[in-house]
Amino acid sequence: QRCARHIETAVIVLSTLPMASCILRSSAVLVMLLLVPESSAGPGYAICYYGCMSVCLSAGVAAAGVCPPAGLSGAAACASGCAGLCAPSLVACFSEDTRVLAWNSSMQSKEALPLSSVEVGQKLWSFQGGRYLPVKVIENRRLEGNFSFVELDVMSQNRKFSLAVTEEHNMPRIRKGSAKKVEEQHLEVVLAKELRVGDMLAASTASDESGVASGVIFAVRRVDKSVKHVLTTDSGSILANNILSSTICDGREEVYDRSSWLKTLVQWKGMHHEFFSM
Repeated sequence: QRCARHIETAVIVLSTLPMASCILRSSAVLVMLLLVPESSAGPGYAICYYGCMSVCLSAGVAAAGVCPPAGLSGAAACASGCAGLCAPSLVACFSEDTRVLAWNSSMQSKEALPLSSVEVGQKLWSFQGGRYLPVKVIENRRLEGNFSFVELDVMSQNRKFSLAVTEEHNMPRIRKGSAKKVEEQHLEVVLAKELRVGDMLAASTASDESGVASGVIFAVRRVDKSVKHVLTTDSGSILANNILSSTICDGREEVYDRSSWLKTLVQWKGMHHEFFSM
């Protein structure tokens, strides 16, 4: 809280500088927000978003230096503008070749879509609460640069699945010693870079429509990629290349109960309720 007060003061000072454009003002605010170390994972989305929202809600969009889409005002403008401002610090992303499942009335006909074709507001499949359910896309942004990825090869019920996510991406892992049948209370949250050969993930297979099956990681590779997609859903989860994954903020946020996948999702949604009220 003390750190957040210093951020608010610094952001207000920066916002009073005679900058000609919203983009320049945003850049200055973002630099100040990201100068504060958050954890071993480095600067994070949460502290950036909190500082931005605090200033925006108390002093207005102009003071926060954000650029919300036309037509938005009040809390919705702050939430959208701050999410966009802080997105570059969000490292929890998927590779461009990731495919997700388009929602329809039956899981029997799954249409796999590349992330490049997914639109905000579109419904995709995930698994939560012991069942498959549609989740709404809140954000899907394509960013270019140099990004460190972890590629995971998983075998589940004699089927191979592969998924590449940024190394700070939060992933649900089946706790060691859990029963063969995957239940969400058996899932914990770890960073992608912490996953090892032999670890178990949850996967959706054609032969098990009633739930997700366990899959064992048989290969892990570190690679660099020039493109990543920031994908966020309103549930905080997604089936990506048929592997259950999170879409929550990157890094080891200490406010989450990482021993529990379900508690982490609830805590994440509670921290970002403004984002979903737009």
